Amino acid sequence: MPNYLSFIHGVVDSDDLPLNVSRETLQQHKLLKVIKKKLVRKTLDMLKKMEPEEYEKFWKEYSTNIKLGVIEDSANRTRLAKLLKFLSSASKDKATSLAEYVERMSEKQEHIYYMAGASQSEVENSPFVERLLKKGYEVLYLTEAIDEYAINAIPEFEGKKFQNVAKEGLTINEGEAAKERLEETKKQFEPLTKWLSEEALKDDVLKAVVSERLTDSPCALVASMFGWTGNMERLAVSNAHQKSHDSHRDYYLSQKKTMEINPRHPLVKELLRRVEDDPNDAKAKNIALMMYHTATLRSGYMLKDTVHFAKSVEEMMRQTLGSTVTADILAAVTRYYAAI
Repeated sequence: MPNYLSFIHGVVDSDDLPLNVSRETLQQHKLLKVIKKKLVRKTLDMLKKMEPEEYEKFWKEYSTNIKLGVIEDSANRTRLAKLLKFLSSASKDKATSLAEYVERMSEKQEHIYYMAGASQSEVENSPFVERLLKKGYEVLYLTEAIDEYAINAIPEFEGKKFQNVAKEGLTINEGEAAKERLEETKKQFEPLTKWLSEEALKDDVLKAVVSERLTDSPCALVASMFGWTGNMERLAVSNAHQKSHDSHRDYYLSQKKTMEINPRHPLVKELLRRVEDDPNDAKAKNIALMMYHTATLRSGYMLKDTVHFAKSVEEMMRQTLGSTVTADILAAVTRYYAAI
């Protein structure tokens, strides 16, 4: 049995195996490969036929094994995918299967949406799910360390492709009128997106664009289709077995993200006004940098320069409180944010 099914024990009775040969020869017998293949499939079929209550108990104990199987066993990946269960926006207390998710999908929905994070609370409050949830779309919540790796190994399920909502390429099927409004909004905010991309945040972001996925948050950082989300970066950095200098990891960590802005948010509207009035406005640049820092945290990424972030917070406090704020308070605030 493969490693991910190591918890399965049993006895195989076969009349076709030769008994008058050495153990080494028997282990190389072609019939053993056939038996192994059939044993795996019989086991997966047995799990699929379990009663829901019994399978719930099994899933609590061996869910990681099944997810490892999805990653490792390409020959049985489709069968294993049918055994997967995750929490979702429509099933917050009880894990749902992919088949149940697809059954609940609306006719116009083309993708299976999912969001990965460290906890259910984190993914529920992520800026990436705002628009989808308000539109009534169901989002799978991937909260275990192995979950995102497992889903990445599955190209599609029952003809529906998976869509990581924290990556670029998210499409929400809406009418022609909505698409026309979006194009008009992009033109309206072009001075701001261009200024952010080429001036204020040129060293920090790949580009700035108007977002389709945000409704409440002012902005968010979105990974490329083949880049790492904040969750993947966190897992890569926290992996104790990683080499100190891993060129593959460092390449993905160094990739710039796309900054998506919410054209309906007051902060974004004010920033557009300032940029149109004076592209060299120092306060506008400070606001843009602070928005980038908060978007980094809100999107699940780690701040690379915590000291600079602390200084930005200090400067905002200085402007808000005026000259009455003491040097001791400012120093304490700086130390606090630098330690985050």
